[in-house]
This record gives sequence, C-alpha cells and structure tokens, in this order.
Amino acid sequence: MKTMEEYNLALINKIDHLTRNSRVHEEVEATYNILYKDGEKYLEVTTYGSKDREMKGKASQIIQFNKEAIKQLKEIVETQF
Repeated sequence: MKTMEEYNLALINKIDHLTRNSRVHEEVEATYNILYKDGEKYLEVTTYGSKDREMKGKASQIIQFNKEAIKQLKEIVETQF
C-alpha cells in the first residue's frame, strides 16, 4: 500500500462549480488507488493517454481527493446524474 509521501502531487480539498464552454474528451483508461496519511484516507485517480500516445501506459494526470472533496463529488453525482 502506498503512502502520500511517495507522491509530489496536488491534493484537491474543495470543488467549486464553474460553467464554461467545454467539450467531451476522448475516452482513456483510468485506475484508482487508496492512500493513507496520519489516519486519513485519500482517493487517487490516475488517467492514461489516448491509444495513439507515443508512450503507451504512461500516466497523464494523477489527481488526489481528500474526504471533503469526495463528499462534494458524491453530492454532484447524486444531484446531476
């Protein structure tokens, strides 16, 4: 099991709504991991490049969420879907 110290990443602790012109992106593979630090639990989601990417299997983005951000995501999903 990995710990937070093994990563040097941004950690999302709050999500604000922003309305903007955007588009749906190409589908990619993703994985998740559960991390622990000081008795707290974190969700880490890693996305991987498109099928046409030069370095296949290399992580594109790694996003970490704390408990509060997970609560916000859950509320967004429950009210919007």
